Amino acid sequence: MLFFHRSPVAVLALAALATGCANYQPPKPIIGGFLSPQISRTSCIDAVSRERKVPKEDVKPLYDSQTMEEGFYVVTLSIGAGQPNINCTVNENGVVSDVIRAR
Repeated sequence: MLFFHRSPVAVLALAALATGCANYQPPKPIIGGFLSPQISRTSCIDAVSRERKVPKEDVKPLYDSQTMEEGFYVVTLSIGAGQPNINCTVNENGVVSDVIRAR
C-alpha cells in the first residue's frame, strides 16, 4: 500500500506519465499501402520517366519507406518487365534528390 500514499515523487511520476501520453501523436496513416504522399510518388514517376526515357504510364511505384530523416522517402519504382527497379529519394513536398538503380 505504499504506492497509494501521496508522496511528491509519486505525484510527479504520474504527472510525467500523463503528460507524455497527452503529447503522443500516432504515426501517419498509410494510404493505399504507401507511406509517402501522392505528390512525392508523382514527382518520382516524372523524374524516372525523364531520366530513363520511358513513358510515364510504364513507371509504376511498387513500395516505399521513410528514411531516418522525417519527411523524406525512398520510393521503389518499376520501369517495365526485364528492367531493374529504380529507387527515388524524395521529400514530402515532391522534391526529388536522387534517382538510382535499386539493388
